[in-house]
Amino acid sequence: MTEKKVEKIQENSETHDVDHSKLDLRGTFMMVMFLGGLIFVSWFGAFILFLDRM
Repeated sequence: MTEKKVEKIQENSETHDVDHSKLDLRGTFMMVMFLGGLIFVSWFGAFILFLDRM
């Protein structure tokens, strides 16, 4: 019984590694780039506002 559990755990870990390497992260990359751009534009807008009020 213990051997079956060990074999099952090993099979699950092997399939998890295979599934993990096949992830498509293009959407994640695009969202990170979008949020980074939004932060950059917000910071740049605040900087321009600061310079305008000097």
